[in-house]
Amino acid sequence: MTVETLTLSVKDFNVNAVMRALQRSRGVQDVDVDLVENIATVTFDETEVTSETLRRVVAGTKHESN
Repeated sequence: MTVETLTLSVKDFNVNAVMRALQRSRGVQDVDVDLVENIATVTFDETEVTSETLRRVVAGTKHESN
């Protein structure tokens, strides 16, 4: 297991949708969202999911409504 941390901007995103999508992603161990800074910090197992995949997961939530 290779644990990595990724910080992503979630400005203008539905934060609940982002959190749900990331938490359902294989290999994700933890998701923490800072609403003041508009960032999500994701801890994940790099042997199960890539940072690029997680970026695409977040991008896929862009148009989900509150």
